[in-house]
Amino acid sequence: MIKKAVVGVVTVMIWLCFGSGAQAHIFWLLVDQDTPKINAPVQVEIGFGHKFPNDEEIKAERLGSLKALGPDGKEIPLKKISTTRYEFAPPAAGIYLINAQMAPGFVTRTPQGMKMQTKKGVPDANLCFHFDMAGKTLVSAGGAHQGVEQSAKSTLEIMPLKAPHTVTAGDELPLRVLFQGKPAAGVELKATYDGWADPRDPFALKARTDAQGEFRLKLDKPGKWLVVATHKTPYHDLEECDENLYTASLTFTAR
Repeated sequence: MIKKAVVGVVTVMIWLCFGSGAQAHIFWLLVDQDTPKINAPVQVEIGFGHKFPNDEEIKAERLGSLKALGPDGKEIPLKKISTTRYEFAPPAAGIYLINAQMAPGFVTRTPQGMKMQTKKGVPDANLCFHFDMAGKTLVSAGGAHQGVEQSAKSTLEIMPLKAPHTVTAGDELPLRVLFQGKPAAGVELKATYDGWADPRDPFALKARTDAQGEFRLKLDKPGKWLVVATHKTPYHDLEECDENLYTASLTFTAR
């Protein structure tokens, strides 16, 4: 049964911040083809849940934005097919960046459970988080390999340092994590792929970025991959909330 997206966000808070046994809900993007011909339609699907690549359906009100940016940085129109599926056609050769942002919000833990609000007016609040969740993927039209360095301008972002569509199983994909546009050291990274079958943990790999904010991901299997970065900072007004929780995802297909 499809759970409500609000419940999924609460689960994210519990799993990431309190170390409970619950599985984290994740936010990602998938395309039906990542190396299309010029002007060929590409479908973009919004993924949500904890079972990559297909799980729950995100509620329309939880989606903050979805954009497709061309090689020149200009926005490409997206045709809405459904709440979770969109389409665009790349008009020229180049790397296209697809980026989505969940509507941000607050979660406060209380002895009675989790509330989707700040801790103001909650006298028994234990801990509050403001969440910021972004997801991105890349499309290479017309065989382009250059242009992966284009940024989505998300607060937290995973940048591939090599065109993901050129990597094959057994290769390493170099990644850099940016926080507020700068390389971020010590950020937690988790990765999984389509077919990972451990029901106790949705991720096949866990690591942290090095001093330069980088990590080399070994791709053991061909197919769809998901990488998720998480980062926390103190909230600016401790009377309102305690911490910011940022998550960012990157999806791609290894050959």
